Amino acid sequence: MALMTWQPGQPIRSAQDAADWQEWKRRTKAEGQRYRRSQYRRIDYIDVSDEAAVIIDREVRTAQHEHRYVDSTYSAVLNRIVTEWAAHRNKIEGDRCRA
Repeated sequence: MALMTWQPGQPIRSAQDAADWQEWKRRTKAEGQRYRRSQYRRIDYIDVSDEAAVIIDREVRTAQHEHRYVDSTYSAVLNRIVTEWAAHRNKIEGDRCRA
């Protein structure tokens, strides 16, 4: 990436300044989104029970503490919980079919 000539707080005076501002805006927006996603459960899971919230929050904190960065977001933890639940449910249903 080329060095930006424009800096936050400075006026936009040239086409290069405008391009630099667009890049800065895109990058800071993406950084903010990554931060929000790392701090909050996804909106479609926001109304979970208190018990579920405790489990989810504990799993996220454990992953963060163990420096498992790929697994340390709320989305990653929720995906893992749902995937494990589905695998467990499918195993139980498979066992019932064989019985």
